Amino acid sequence: MIEEDNNKNTFIKILVILFISFIIMYISKEKGLYEIKTYNKTVLTKESMLKFESDVEKGLNVSIKDYVSDDYKDYSNIVTKTGSSLNKLVETFMNDGIKKTLKVISHLFYE
Repeated sequence: MIEEDNNKNTFIKILVILFISFIIMYISKEKGLYEIKTYNKTVLTKESMLKFESDVEKGLNVSIKDYVSDDYKDYSNIVTKTGSSLNKLVETFMNDGIKKTLKVISHLFYE
């Protein structure tokens, strides 16, 4: 009886957390936060294009690095690198295992 209550409480807690995260994502979508960020990037791109065109008209030396900003951030750490390598290991193991299993099954039915 006590274990059943604990399971219900855990399930309800998970549902509440999922509901709250859904509400947060829904509100941010309705407020247009993603659209605002995308619009700002578009404006910066248009400004860069205009600056590029004016520099070309003036006959200045142009380089792509002057007009394009690289906003890439590498968030990887030891945990993500380990998870990625483990994922690749499991993927190759599963692919080889499935191929060998299908090869055995095909030999059973076709030879």
